[in-house]
Amino acid sequence: MILSLSSISVALTRRSGMALALPLLIAACGQADAPTKADIQQVIQTRMQAANQQTSNSTLGLFSGPYDVNDFSVTGADCTAKDNGVYACVVTAVTKKGTNTAQLQFKKVNGSWTLVVA
Repeated sequence: MILSLSSISVALTRRSGMALALPLLIAACGQADAPTKADIQQVIQTRMQAANQQTSNSTLGLFSGPYDVNDFSVTGADCTAKDNGVYACVVTAVTKKGTNTAQLQFKKVNGSWTLVVA
């Protein structure tokens, strides 16, 4: 069954109290698929933690890794949808060493955002 926005609007306005649901439904559909700054930060911090663990394992626990996961904050993300559910994002992050901007790609796999590495 295919519903148009007008048929949804008519159905929602017929029920009292449901008239406000349509704008919320439309707003939720707009940018719901693009990764947020928090999503991007989580993906990158997870990769940083994995690199730290790999370093620790490689050095038999003598070093904890090169990344300070807590000294990293995504301050900007401008994402554009591409093919196959991939989003190209210009990401700005701040650490104690400064501000950096990179172009990264993300895709949601099994409900979680992942970094797409070419």
